Amino acid sequence: MTAGATAVENIAVDVGGGPVRFGTGLLRTTVHGGLWVREPGPLAPAGFHPLPAPLPATPRTPGVRLVYGEELPGGARAYRGLSGDESVAGHLLRHGPHPGLRPALHALGRALAALHTAPVPVPVPVPAGAPAPPTASRGWARLDAWLAGRAPEVWAAQAASVLRERLGAERWHRLRDWTAELAADPALVVSHGAPGLGSLVADPVSNPVSAAVSDPAADGPVELLVGEDVCLAPWYSDVGWAVGELTELAWQLGGDSEAWQGLVDAVEEGYGRPLGPLRPRLAALRIALHLHDYTAYVGWQPETVERFAGFLGYLTGFGGPTAPGDH
Repeated sequence: MTAGATAVENIAVDVGGGPVRFGTGLLRTTVHGGLWVREPGPLAPAGFHPLPAPLPATPRTPGVRLVYGEELPGGARAYRGLSGDESVAGHLLRHGPHPGLRPALHALGRALAALHTAPVPVPVPVPAGAPAPPTASRGWARLDAWLAGRAPEVWAAQAASVLRERLGAERWHRLRDWTAELAADPALVVSHGAPGLGSLVADPVSNPVSAAVSDPAADGPVELLVGEDVCLAPWYSDVGWAVGELTELAWQLGGDSEAWQGLVDAVEEGYGRPLGPLRPRLAALRIALHLHDYTAYVGWQPETVERFAGFLGYLTGFGGPTAPGDH
């Protein structure tokens, strides 16, 4: 048993009860009620980013709490004292765009806005031969490597080949250009790095989140797990990541389109700034990354690749600003 697995098992014994485990080759999660333990999967190309020291200084945000994990041996992170045992992603997969989730998505936007106000750390000289601390998103790095033909996983490389053929040269290069523009934008803020809906914990049934939003003194029950991917990125990277996941779920699950749009709007309203014409391109980048991650760390399904290629063809058909100043 690895050091990471031993640490997870030991912490499970301390909590007691039967753990719930799920995950992929990229990320594995163990949930024991209010304790969540997350660790890189066996195929993850890189471990979690180290927690910054000191942690980013952010203003208190009513209705949502930023939860930084405790670093465990082997690279896992433990998040203690959470108010629920299911993420917003889990709620959406089981129930669709539940109206009680809109305040939770609004809270996510507010949490990202607060995090983005943290002072950008001054670069510290790195001793010769020592690795530089990570400053870029792990997820966008995987996407860039994949689109550039550097994916080490054979099925991911095959998916890229199919996607390139289906999109055609113009839209394929548009996807690559959008990735490059995101990486080159010099207007950086302290960012979550991967604010996925699986990192947002809320219970809209037993704890109506609308109460938390209306009460400025409330500290929950919405929690955003932070630290695994904290990095420097443009403001729209985090917001677009979350909106991209909602866009994909709406496409995959169907249902009430107005309800899905309400959840997307809630993120932007909570953040206080709309993505505007950047919305479809950022959704395309997040969905393209999910296609990579699925084929690299879950499995190969030709029909899934074809479906994703069709939707990405639609999203890459949108224009919009390209210069950072237009953002």
